[in-house]
Amino acid sequence: MNVIKTKFFKQYGVLAMLAFSYLVVAAAGLRIACPIHALTGFYCPGCGSTRAVKAALNGDLPLAFHDNALLMASPAVIASALLIEKSSQKRIWLYAFLSIVLVAVVIFTVIRNQPGSQFAPL
Repeated sequence: MNVIKTKFFKQYGVLAMLAFSYLVVAAAGLRIACPIHALTGFYCPGCGSTRAVKAALNGDLPLAFHDNALLMASPAVIASALLIEKSSQKRIWLYAFLSIVLVAVVIFTVIRNQPGSQFAPL
């Protein structure tokens, strides 16, 4: 038995099931309240994700980007990380890329919590 393939399918199978469940919840119009926003009043990087997915599924991409631009940009970021991982012989480039992504997420979170920010979810 090839352990690598088994581990690969287990990890991505769970991820696929979670993504599918999230899409079903978003398509049904159910709202998932953000515990961070409920406790602190601040928008976390994931706030507005359910509305963004629902808007994207309905074909309203401008609204989806307004609700959570970070979520809408994440497929490109994931594809870039996978490309770096496959093409680079040194893992330092992947770690550098992930560090840049982490800094971008923090900056996005700070900007979206400023009064009158265009990145705050509706």
